[in-house]
Amino acid sequence: MRACVSRLEAAIGLGLVLAVGISLFQFGVDCAAVRGEVLRIHILADSDAEADQALKLQVRDAVLEDLAGWIETDGSLSATTASVRENLDRVESAANAVLAEAGADYRAHAELTEMYFTTRTYNQGERTFSLPAGRYQSLRVTLGGGQGHNWWCVAYPPLCIDAAVKGEAAVIAEEIEELNNTVIYKPKLAVVELVESLREKIGI
Repeated sequence: MRACVSRLEAAIGLGLVLAVGISLFQFGVDCAAVRGEVLRIHILADSDAEADQALKLQVRDAVLEDLAGWIETDGSLSATTASVRENLDRVESAANAVLAEAGADYRAHAELTEMYFTTRTYNQGERTFSLPAGRYQSLRVTLGGGQGHNWWCVAYPPLCIDAAVKGEAAVIAEEIEELNNTVIYKPKLAVVELVESLREKIGI
């Protein structure tokens, strides 16, 4: 009788392991889909000095205000990326205007790049959302040497830009929302970050 109970317990345990594994696999697939549909903004301060960090936030405000006037936000990711690529000089100009007015002895450099992010959480008013670790397309604005703490958000869908989230962008915003509402979201994010950090280290 005890042998039967042990086999039953083993079967239940194996079933739970398989269920967790399938859940994590599906979550990883969903995370990969979101990473491929997002354009992030990444602003690196020149240093962690108080003045440089304050300038970073002033540049952030100027860049976001400028982006809101011309960036594609309700079309496809490719259309948004193309509009950013065509206006990198404009992004630099907006950032450099702030730096020049503040008398900074360094300038900004804007570029479109693919880069690795750890799991990040962003507070948007009363709303908080996280994005899983991994490689993302990003509008990166480097101030001076870019050695200070950074600020990040999402340009597409426009989750940190004063623009309406509609069309295809609204669908992707819903996907991010659904991902954040996944059962045991934070533990699953930790597993994804572990996997993605290992992939980043070994280059696969």
